[in-house]
Amino acid sequence: MNKLVKLVVVVILLAVVGSIKADNQLQKAADLYAAQSYEQAADVYANILKTDVVSPELYYNYANACYKSGQLGKAILNYERALVLRPNYEDAKFNLTFVNAQIADKIEPIEQFFLTEWLESLGSLQTANQWAITSISGFVVCLILALLYVFASHRSLRKVGFFGAITCLVISVAALSYSFSLQHKAQERAEAIVMVGAMPLKSAPDDSGTELFVLHEGTKVVIKSSLRGWFEIRIADGHVGWVKTTQIERI
Repeated sequence: MNKLVKLVVVVILLAVVGSIKADNQLQKAADLYAAQSYEQAADVYANILKTDVVSPELYYNYANACYKSGQLGKAILNYERALVLRPNYEDAKFNLTFVNAQIADKIEPIEQFFLTEWLESLGSLQTANQWAITSISGFVVCLILALLYVFASHRSLRKVGFFGAITCLVISVAALSYSFSLQHKAQERAEAIVMVGAMPLKSAPDDSGTELFVLHEGTKVVIKSSLRGWFEIRIADGHVGWVKTTQIERI
């Protein structure tokens, strides 16, 4: 029993020390950024992330430091990572739009059906956990309204219970679908950012493959498959090709 207590105390002390150390490093990075030492600030933020301390704010601040130090690809990558954790992070959205306007590649995306685009924008209003909570809440309210429908004596109350329960059930299922979709996106990590100045897109996973065209730093791509150090990618306009795995980084 005493050994268990000692172990718990040691774990707690290590957690406290780790938290204090992380806070000190965050303050150091903030001070360097305020002093316009942007590259050094970016290095400190990068080291913090290596310790598995992760948050939307940390990715956002790291992205700001990267942008200020001229690292366009890393800036876009980390704004995107901040938005994976918090899809409704307005500051990150604004800065990402601003930085994306500065990349060399101006690719026209395939036009989406307006309903698909609207549903995707609706899904970005909350995180996966928030959608899960919305789903559970909707289901609980659905059960309460279903009980109202079953036990209410007045016809008007039974109507409220019936239609209300159906509405809440639809909301619950939709919210659950959004939650699973966002979790899958975060786990799959199929999207990536070009991290090199210029990257030839090849027709085959080989240096001798035909060069289709060139992509530049900061462009977002989708990874379709991998083969012996190469990724098959798709860009926003639907074109597909092969690039070396070292030239892009997963969001």
